[in-house]
Amino acid sequence: MNREDWQGRVDALDGEEGRRWHQAVQPLEGAARAGVTLLGFSSDEGVTRNQGRAGASEGPRALRRALSPLAFHSARGTPLYDAGDIGCHDHDLEGAQRALGARVEALLGQRHFPMLLGGGHEIAWGSFQGVSAALARDGRLPHFGIVNFDAHFDLRRGPATSGTPFLQIREALVARGLPFRYLCLGISRASNTAALFRTAQACGARWLLDEELVWPQWDAACRVIDEFVDSLEAVQLTICLDAFPAASAPGVSAPAARGLAPDLALSLMRYLLERAGHGTQGSKVVLAEVAELAPRHDPDGRTARLAARLVHDIVTPLL
Repeated sequence: MNREDWQGRVDALDGEEGRRWHQAVQPLEGAARAGVTLLGFSSDEGVTRNQGRAGASEGPRALRRALSPLAFHSARGTPLYDAGDIGCHDHDLEGAQRALGARVEALLGQRHFPMLLGGGHEIAWGSFQGVSAALARDGRLPHFGIVNFDAHFDLRRGPATSGTPFLQIREALVARGLPFRYLCLGISRASNTAALFRTAQACGARWLLDEELVWPQWDAACRVIDEFVDSLEAVQLTICLDAFPAASAPGVSAPAARGLAPDLALSLMRYLLERAGHGTQGSKVVLAEVAELAPRHDPDGRTARLAARLVHDIVTPLL
């Protein structure tokens, strides 16, 4: 944990009720009990291989800095930890993903809730390696599924990139004789070729297009979420910031012309979390991650602030 990333205003006169994230977060080392643990994945390699705009390796640090001044609301007294970053060195993406998976598996084994800060969306294949190992032990892996807020399917074939993680996950599950359950919210027709739509269909993926995710169709979207989440025992929630329009999230690898309105996406995310029992003893959500923040393309920090609000809304019900 780098204390330089956790700085901000201190309202000393307000005591505990005036705390902000930078005052509440603690290093994971020496943790006495389980809590919510932030873990960064500092990688551009998958984005670069996918011919995207580099910069996501700087995302975890920028996201911590955007989280620092946020008000800290804690109803349970659950600790908030920072476990630092897993880096990608010498272009060894596969090694970095394995290291991330091992760290996630260890956190889950210690009953922490991992909140991952990306990094390119190749983070999802690394985190799945840890999630799948943990769920194989407790018996929930056959009833596992992924909900992805994203403009892209990320079901590309070929060597590992930021565009391949969910096909890699599918292949790993099929190799074990297990189903691949994948719901993608915010798919852009303009950003996915006919071949990618065919792959998604062949994989049994479900999706809603960005043009379908509008307020007048709220009830229909909720029904899709209900059906999907209710069929599962464990959920990996993954969010790619390119699901949002460039006006709200310019600091990403592939900015979107349309995308999901942030207020609608945040509301859908909260609905999904509530449906999955997030914050209860029987919660189905085992891990969450926010990917593709590229600060060098985010001059006024608006993408980082949106990413911080997503993390805030995921984490706060657990605190």
